[in-house]
Amino acid sequence: MKFTLLVITLLFSFTLTAQSYVREGKGDYKKVLYTWDGKYLRQGKGSYKTVLYTVDEKYIRQGKGDYKTVLTTWDGKYLRQGKGDYNTVLYTWDGKYIRQGKGDYKTVLYTWDGKYLRLGKGEYNTVLYTVTGEIPIEIVMYLAP
Repeated sequence: MKFTLLVITLLFSFTLTAQSYVREGKGDYKKVLYTWDGKYLRQGKGSYKTVLYTVDEKYIRQGKGDYKTVLTTWDGKYLRQGKGDYNTVLYTWDGKYIRQGKGDYKTVLYTWDGKYLRLGKGEYNTVLYTVTGEIPIEIVMYLAP
């Protein structure tokens, strides 16, 4: 029983410190541009680098802190500019494609398969970012060039 409890505790502590990375181009060994730890997106690789954005369930905020300026609002389908459910839609997410503006038939800017962010519509297009680990789609959308 003690051994099982010890193993569960160790595994839980590893998941708390797990980090995900956004790398430039295609490949798991390319340069790390951003580090994601579940709340903060940091510049470069490491848990002590500069915090660019704070993310909660609905908002992406500038810098570190839950009361900083809201840059975007996320509702699960639309990424909107600023704070508010009725603001201008920057991107639409349909499960695979990131589209410009509001609508399921707008121009496809990026294709996302959970690991690669590709330019335009297609699974063989140029890879802009490789994601190692789990990063919410709203972060990927916001980071898109």
